[in-house]
Amino acid sequence: MAPGMIKSLTDREYQKFKELTDNSPAVKTFSMNTLIPKEFDSIVLTYSGSNVTSIKYYVGGTSGTLVATLTLGYTGSNVTSIVRT
Repeated sequence: MAPGMIKSLTDREYQKFKELTDNSPAVKTFSMNTLIPKEFDSIVLTYSGSNVTSIKYYVGGTSGTLVATLTLGYTGSNVTSIVRT
């Protein structure tokens, strides 16, 4: 265990940490991407002014099969929602 690391973490919480070769603790992270499809070869962006409002993912080029669409919602200039269809 790295010097100064909290020793009172439960076993379950402690398993989220891993000591690196330099003895510094690091948090294990996992990428579970559910918004973007695993396979696509083309993307089409749609804008409203300077804001991207939709992102369409295709297999087989832009005239191929649409595999997912992300629709972005805004409040002012801030993205406040993303919906996948």
